Amino acid sequence: MDQKSFAIGVAAESLNVIGMNGSTWVACGTSLPVAQRTNGDFCRFVIDQESSRLWHDQASLADYVSEGRISAFETPIPLPDSSPATEQRLVLFVNGEFLDEAEIQKPLEFQGTPVQWTKITGERRVTWGTPLPESLAKGMSNEWAKKLCQKIDHHLKEDDASAAKLQKWSDFGLCAATDKGTRWSLYLRYGAVIDPERVRRLFDIFVQRQFPSCTWEHYLQKMREIQTIIQAQPPIRTRPKPVAKTFFHREQIKNITKERGLGASFLWK
Repeated sequence: MDQKSFAIGVAAESLNVIGMNGSTWVACGTSLPVAQRTNGDFCRFVIDQESSRLWHDQASLADYVSEGRISAFETPIPLPDSSPATEQRLVLFVNGEFLDEAEIQKPLEFQGTPVQWTKITGERRVTWGTPLPESLAKGMSNEWAKKLCQKIDHHLKEDDASAAKLQKWSDFGLCAATDKGTRWSLYLRYGAVIDPERVRRLFDIFVQRQFPSCTWEHYLQKMREIQTIIQAQPPIRTRPKPVAKTFFHREQIKNITKERGLGASFLWK
C-alpha cells in the first residue's frame, strides 16, 4: 500500500469528507472524518496532526471500506469551516431507527450553521452522516439524548410504555449523550427500567467506571429522588389510566430487595 506524508494545511487545498473512521456499531455517535484531496488521496483527518498527516492512495480506498476501517459516504461533503480554525471536525452519524424512536428529523441547520447529510453506504439500517466542527457535532447529539431523556420521563409518569421501549430509549440516549450530566441522568433512568437483578451489574460495569466517586448507595438514592420528581409532575393524561404492566409491583420489589440487597428504588408508581 502506498503511503505518503504531506505537510499541507487545511487552507492550502480543498478537502472533501468521503466517510468516517471505523464502523457504525451503535445507533448514533461521532467519529473522525476521512478526508480526500482533489487527486484522490485520503486520510483520517486530525486537525493537530497536519505535519504528519498520513495520506493513502485512492486505489486502497475500496479495501479500507470492505475491511470496515472506513464507513463511506454516498456523496462527498466539503470539509466544513470552523471557528476557531483549529477545532477538530467530526462526523456525526445516526440511523433511521434512532430518529424514529426519538421522534426527530435530521436538522438542516444547528446553532446557525448549515448541516449537510448523506447516507452511509453498506449499512443494514439506513444511516446518515454529516461532518461538523466538534462542538456542533457533540452538541447536536447531546440535544437528541436530552430529548430521549424527556421522553422516558413522560412515559414513566404515564405508565404507558413497555419495559423494552424504555430500555431502548435509554440505550439510544446513552449512545447520543456527550455531556457527563446527560449521561448521568440517563444512567439513573436506565437503572429504573431494567430488571432489578441487572442494576448492580449496570452500576459496577458502567456507572462507577464513568463516575468513580459515585457509591452504590448514592446511585440508589438519586434514583429515588428522580422517581419523586417525575411523580410530582402534573398529570398529562386525559383518558383513564390503564393497569401498569411495565414495572415491578411493590411486593416483588420487597422480595428482590430482601434476597439481593438491591434497594427498593425501582418502583415507579
